[in-house]
Amino acid sequence: MSDYKDFIGDFKESPVEIFEKWFQDAQDKEENAPAFILSTVDEHGAPNARTLLLKEVHKGKPLFFTNYNSVKAKEIDGNNNVAMTFYWHRLGKQVRIRGKISKCERDISRSYFQSRAKESQVASLTSKQSESVPSRKNLETEYHENLIRYNNESVPYPENWGGYYVEVNEITFFIYGEHRLNDRFQFVKKGNKWDSLRLYP
Repeated sequence: MSDYKDFIGDFKESPVEIFEKWFQDAQDKEENAPAFILSTVDEHGAPNARTLLLKEVHKGKPLFFTNYNSVKAKEIDGNNNVAMTFYWHRLGKQVRIRGKISKCERDISRSYFQSRAKESQVASLTSKQSESVPSRKNLETEYHENLIRYNNESVPYPENWGGYYVEVNEITFFIYGEHRLNDRFQFVKKGNKWDSLRLYP
């Protein structure tokens, strides 16, 4: 039996399957399981990071939604290499993912947008994410005006809002151990296959 299987379990085709199982377990046991850090780089090569929520793993690709006019989206347009970091305290686990990112199909974005509560739809429609706003009052006024406007009708899907897929090419699993003797396993995609190895913690 390979070393990592004692801790992670077997998988058929991709270690992303392992991540999916961990993610499902985290959603049952962690207060903020979908939260992750998305890291990008700006036009000067400087790193940037923020916390987002993972919706699901769709056909082997992590999927999340955001504003396509945001700073993160502009950085993605300039460099589609990103990193994702998940930390689950109660489970004592961490996952780091690196890969290339791309927009998901528009019908998937539209369908998810329409499944959200109206208040969330209006918030996304109202937000000019990353742009300056004069005050909190201005933001709340715009939001409430839109709530009233669409009180009895459907909120139009904002074309500048949608999902991103991450095509995983490297994934590292951490299992925290006593005295910081953690277990750490890394999978790197080479063509259509995955190389695996144990790393020092």
